[in-house]
Amino acid sequence: MNQFIDLHSHILPGVDDGAENLEETMEMLQIAYKEGIRCMIATPHFHPCRGHRSPVTLKNKVAIVRKLAAKIDPKFRIYLGTEIYFTQEVTEKLQRGEILSINGTRNVLVEFSPNDSYEHIYKSVQQLQMYGYEVIIAHVERYADVRSNLSYAEELVKTGARLQINVGSIVGKYGKEAKKYVYSLMNQNLVFGVGTDAHNTSSRSPKMKKAAELIEKKYGEEYRRRIFFDNAASLLRKKRR
Repeated sequence: MNQFIDLHSHILPGVDDGAENLEETMEMLQIAYKEGIRCMIATPHFHPCRGHRSPVTLKNKVAIVRKLAAKIDPKFRIYLGTEIYFTQEVTEKLQRGEILSINGTRNVLVEFSPNDSYEHIYKSVQQLQMYGYEVIIAHVERYADVRSNLSYAEELVKTGARLQINVGSIVGKYGKEAKKYVYSLMNQNLVFGVGTDAHNTSSRSPKMKKAAELIEKKYGEEYRRRIFFDNAASLLRKKRR
């Protein structure tokens, strides 16, 4: 059976606008496992409005979620990171350990406002890179200015940034424009990894199988494996900070 890594999810209970409680977390884990997901990176928001819990709280929560996952399958892995909304203070907070990177590495999942300019996003990525962080841009298809010109994505990748897309965009859940854009990215081999960006069990559940099947049919098994598993796995193997 194909196995997937979910690069972006909100499964920790009661820390942001994701899972509300342990019961919903457990249901989300069960859905994910049935979908073929064998590893999830929990990426709770660090955002002025949607959540900014302390690292201690998040580590305590992920310890509980790991126990729930082990009840489903002892090999079902849960890692911890953060979806970081970029502000000028983010770099210093990362340096001080007030925001968590992915699994204690130098990899950071960073989001922006949908209306932020490409110039702002590019400069923000550079700022983080100057401090030694490897940037993964969360759901890149959401940023209208970046989406307006494919060369912007190409330039970001050339600087070393990695692009994450949401499975919902692959299957057309977020409209024709987002779907067309993510396929344009994949046609140019610009996508690093895929996340469910799951927040609940209904409208934004951790489903990945259908998207993976579509990608394998269009681009082949090797490519599907790369963006649904291998690239994300490489993040988790890197040396810690």
